Amino acid sequence: MAKTKGKKGPSGGANSHVRARIDYLYKAAAYLQSAKTAGAAQDVANQEDAVMSDAHTVPPSAIEPLSDGRSDYAPNVARLCIAQMRGVSQKSQTRLPIEQKRSFCKRCDTLLIARTNCTHETRNPSRGAKKPWAEVLVVRCNICGTEKRFPQAARRSRKLIDRRKEGRQENEADSDKPT
Repeated sequence: MAKTKGKKGPSGGANSHVRARIDYLYKAAAYLQSAKTAGAAQDVANQEDAVMSDAHTVPPSAIEPLSDGRSDYAPNVARLCIAQMRGVSQKSQTRLPIEQKRSFCKRCDTLLIARTNCTHETRNPSRGAKKPWAEVLVVRCNICGTEKRFPQAARRSRKLIDRRKEGRQENEADSDKPT
């Protein structure tokens, strides 16, 4: 007997509890990543080397509790949330939304925040940037150095027949102009 499909949409469905958990973990990671204190920013470089040996497992010693019980270095807990979010989505075979998928580093599970721990750059590898459809957005993680590339061209190019018709119309318009 086949598995029944749940209704689609935000109000429910077969995997609504999985989507809710993924969304919760993403929001928790975003909060923990942004709740980093100014003093912890100096310790980031020192602690990153210890954590990078195994990016998916954060040792308990990397999270230093303060006297009031809060963590001084919340990005490591944020990494754990991102790693759990990825694991939940893979195990349940649920696709992550594109906004979430593109907002973290797949190598070190760091939530990428522009001008804080990643850089955005638009590159055009064509000769002299002559091809505007070859532009690529490169997001580079400053923690591990991984680069993610996203094409910036139109989602779908026009058909060849349409491009030829447009080219002919432009040529006719140019030939009609008096020189």
